[in-house]
Amino acid sequence: MITITDIAKALDISPATVSRAMNQSRLVTPELTKNIHRTAEKLGYKKRPIRRHRGRAILNIKLVLPRHEEPERALFYDLAALIEGIHSGFKHCGINLLCETASPKFKPYPHKKGGDLNGFIFAFNRPSTATLAELEKFGTPFVVLNRQITGLPCVASENAEGISEIIRHLNERRPDLKPAFVSLKGLGQIGEERLAGMAAACASRGIAFDLGKDVIHFDEIASINSETIRPMAESYNALVCVNDIVGTVVVSELDRLGVSVPLQVAVTGFDNSPVRRLSRPILTSVSMPIGKLAGTAATMLEEQIIEHKMPQGITRVPGILIVGESS
Repeated sequence: MITITDIAKALDISPATVSRAMNQSRLVTPELTKNIHRTAEKLGYKKRPIRRHRGRAILNIKLVLPRHEEPERALFYDLAALIEGIHSGFKHCGINLLCETASPKFKPYPHKKGGDLNGFIFAFNRPSTATLAELEKFGTPFVVLNRQITGLPCVASENAEGISEIIRHLNERRPDLKPAFVSLKGLGQIGEERLAGMAAACASRGIAFDLGKDVIHFDEIASINSETIRPMAESYNALVCVNDIVGTVVVSELDRLGVSVPLQVAVTGFDNSPVRRLSRPILTSVSMPIGKLAGTAATMLEEQIIEHKMPQGITRVPGILIVGESS
């Protein structure tokens, strides 16, 4: 049986260099890699799949996180739960988890001797076209967390279904429900999915909801204040907020106006993020199970690396309605 050592002897190079080349390492030049592969094929070398050793394999995984200008975005999810979820999702291998922030200048392989990477997880951000081209060039598996991108392996929460649960809950408590959707500009796909879910849920229940009049988008969190909230409190009896950050600020501003929550106006959030615990009354929300999302994404990535199993479409993880005191 031909081994890596045999190939190394034939080319008068080290076995370590052969091993790196067989694993498409960037530490070996393309010319030498091609020569090593030609020699391996000539000698009849058969590479053993990683799954035979999966119990002992240690994979290098890079987690790419978003960089936000707004400091309050850091209240969106629990980083520890994200990391723990990723570790739990790799069921057959150990991992070295490397973290980096996304930016317009992000490069998946910033320097040649940065070590070999087995896979990437892009959490709460979308990889650029240039990044995707680099990953394809080196054949590196990846998964995108909390985004839906056609043709890419993605794991995301059930945004539309979660909003539907909120509308059902509100309508059961308020047969005369008159809701508005409160969001922030620039949230992209997540905001769009939640708004679409609200429109569909209201339509299915015969609740009046106009996408032109009953949707309020603020430029930023600082724009949500007593003066901008007052007209909504006078026109609606439920404010369905795109996430817990918006919901918590809305509850606070209604309190400043002397508007009783939920007696006069019900308020809901989404994500069950850490900031929800600060609202008084406690916000009704839908959990975005970050640990389960991360674990599902990690398992999907592990299957790509070890089993060469490519995921089909997007995987959705449902949340759970958490009834607080604000509805």
